[in-house]
Amino acid sequence: MRKGRIVPIATALLLALSTAGCFTGVESTPRISLNDVRKQQAANITDEQRFLAGLAPTSPSQWRPGHRLRVDDAKIGLVMTSASGPTDSLPGRDLVFESFAPAVSLTGTDAVEITFHADLPDGRAKYYYRAPVDVASLDTLEALNVPFTVDMDLVQRVDSIMRGRKFYVRTPLWYDVDNERRAVASLRHVPVVVDSVVAGDANYPLGVVFTLVEPEHARLLEPSGASCTRMVYMTVGRSKAATRNFDTLFSFRNPRETYPSIKNDVWEMIVRSQVKEGMSRDECRLAKGAPAAIQRIPTYGGIRENWQYSDGVYLIFDDGYLTRFRL
Repeated sequence: MRKGRIVPIATALLLALSTAGCFTGVESTPRISLNDVRKQQAANITDEQRFLAGLAPTSPSQWRPGHRLRVDDAKIGLVMTSASGPTDSLPGRDLVFESFAPAVSLTGTDAVEITFHADLPDGRAKYYYRAPVDVASLDTLEALNVPFTVDMDLVQRVDSIMRGRKFYVRTPLWYDVDNERRAVASLRHVPVVVDSVVAGDANYPLGVVFTLVEPEHARLLEPSGASCTRMVYMTVGRSKAATRNFDTLFSFRNPRETYPSIKNDVWEMIVRSQVKEGMSRDECRLAKGAPAAIQRIPTYGGIRENWQYSDGVYLIFDDGYLTRFRL
């Protein structure tokens, strides 16, 4: 009887030792630090995200006499004081920086008065803008925002980098530069060459003007054969206002090569931002972009996904394929 009890006891000891070894192994696993997480995030940054990442409007400490701000809205008269000229003549013209001077705001706090001039048809006029900061803080500010204006130094720097380069445009939100920048029908994932970068508006300071590379794409938009020059609005920087940076608008590589399994007729629909039943989730994402919200619902047959877009588009997938949609 005693011999019969030895085996279970030995087995228990071996299990205890092996279990202890397992715990030791888990406890010795290195912890993931915050630096490790940051390194991993940095490793996942795309080439498109790195491109232009270091650009931002010129800090006020770097403003020199002659620094230019392009006025984009007639509302400039709400914030700009005229010394010798009308403010309604300013939209589309440049305010030329002259100097900073200490001042006091209407509420009695320290402020900075910025003096500009503008060249109007009737001659040079002078204007003042009072910024709600003190003179001492100008050296520490990353940027100084003058409402309804665009920093032309930033525009020129981006123009020098992007002009003449070929990219693949991701967004279908294009504007016709020859027709008062009106929104027009457009394409996705097609090659373009940048003609220039011009002043955008106060929300999207850069206007990237480009020409379609492929004649068949140009004919889709201009069947008459007329010139097909278009523009997209762009932001730069890392602020919350930078919602349309380069990586959301353009790619360096041909996206068609990334998805060789997509049939040609489906790809033609993707280029036009169109969808049809039977398209996969990847194909629909290429055609319509990322949805604002996704709802997953278990069904008897599998999983149903409802994709909702901010413009009212609604896509329904069953087991990964589009079965219904509302455009």
